[in-house]
Amino acid sequence: MLLDTETFTFDPVLTPGFAHADNLTEEGAREVEECLKENNEKYHIFFTTEAHMGDAQTEMVQVYLHNHIAHHDITLWALGATPDVLRSQHRRNALYMRDAMKIYPTVVADLEDNFVFMKCLGREEHFRNFEAFFMEKIKEVGYEVVLQTYLLGGSEIAERMMCHQYMGYVHGLIHMGLALEFKQPLLLAEGLAQSAVHHDWWYIEFLTNAESLAQKAEEPALPLATLIDMMREDPKLSTASSLEYHTQTRKHSGIWAMDKEMARDGVLGNAREEYLRLAARWRVDPNDVDRATAELINTAVYTTAGAQRAPYQCTFDFWLLHSLTSCVGNVAFLKEDSITKEQKARVLEYSGRVHMMTYAGLGTPQLCLDYLCSHRSKLPGQTWETVFERATRHADDGHMAKMIRTTKLAEQLSKPYDHLPEFRVKQDMFLIAGVAMIDSASAQPMTGTKHHDFIRGAAWEEAWEKYPKRNY
Repeated sequence: MLLDTETFTFDPVLTPGFAHADNLTEEGAREVEECLKENNEKYHIFFTTEAHMGDAQTEMVQVYLHNHIAHHDITLWALGATPDVLRSQHRRNALYMRDAMKIYPTVVADLEDNFVFMKCLGREEHFRNFEAFFMEKIKEVGYEVVLQTYLLGGSEIAERMMCHQYMGYVHGLIHMGLALEFKQPLLLAEGLAQSAVHHDWWYIEFLTNAESLAQKAEEPALPLATLIDMMREDPKLSTASSLEYHTQTRKHSGIWAMDKEMARDGVLGNAREEYLRLAARWRVDPNDVDRATAELINTAVYTTAGAQRAPYQCTFDFWLLHSLTSCVGNVAFLKEDSITKEQKARVLEYSGRVHMMTYAGLGTPQLCLDYLCSHRSKLPGQTWETVFERATRHADDGHMAKMIRTTKLAEQLSKPYDHLPEFRVKQDMFLIAGVAMIDSASAQPMTGTKHHDFIRGAAWEEAWEKYPKRNY
């Protein structure tokens, strides 16, 4: 149940989050409220423009890079950051944001028309219009009806938005998941609006095609971790992508770009049928959504934390970690009473298939839990409290803190199922993973908007060469 508020309201008792520190304070609550309010009013949801990520003069549309301030601020709150640390991190990340766009009341009103709504999908200039529209609808009919009408209920618009939440590397799902987890209606309006303005259209094709094939049930369903392993063993899927998708630069300026995209041009371009055949075998029984949600997040830790390579120090793939951090959306949907078990199962299926696509797009890196578990802590006696506190001070844009908190959440959800073989990450591994994550942090995790701590392309030896090796 979301709070009855038109702004941001946090409380140590009412909104601690699913996984959180024990030292949440009223002072921290007031600080995160102010930071979120400032972000909502002053900054756009993306900090790049179309031209940074693709050729705006052609139909080769690309993804934008996201404003992660809300994700980071809320995660810092849940991990117990002091007000000073929260504000400092917020200010640093605000330095490279674009200004918020104008709201046009006539467009907001016309979004009530399905034709106008569909026409505005995929256009970033309508983010604030969509946000205002969704907030008005939440106030008018309640967030439960809004979720059914515009995301889960099966209408033409809902079917489009079902795919849109995964576009932009699942950031819409993350945003909406945090909104439901922390009971924030304005954050939900932001998340729906962000989903609406993404335009990675190829998600629609592979998600709907995989679903159609799954409905035929031509082959038996399999655990998600088993399907992940089968992808690595498949000669076409394991070679469908390449490091080029993650290192490409523009010829004249030399800047990093995404003119080629790992899912669209790599996996779908080179191994479409192989991907769809395996993706269709991830199917969720609506009567099994509790266990399946835990399986999804456990497998996300398996791929994110397991993608290591000897003899290098544990380092984590920037793209794979989004499969893990987006699981907060699935957990939030699981706990939302207004969503039917059939709808929860469907979102779990879509999420698992997106995780599979991401893993293939990263070259199906070998997953080495034994190597992960041999990590030697840089500090003696680290606990989750230690890891949380270190994560609050890590000066990136929130990816490290989100990855760590979701790993702790995975530990909680996986506990009842630790005996099952499809739960590859066992209870004694989660803290080791969390310690390895924060130990991978460097003194300068970012330069501007460029990350240094996360590898991009963990399947390829060349990507690892700039990272330190173990000395043990």
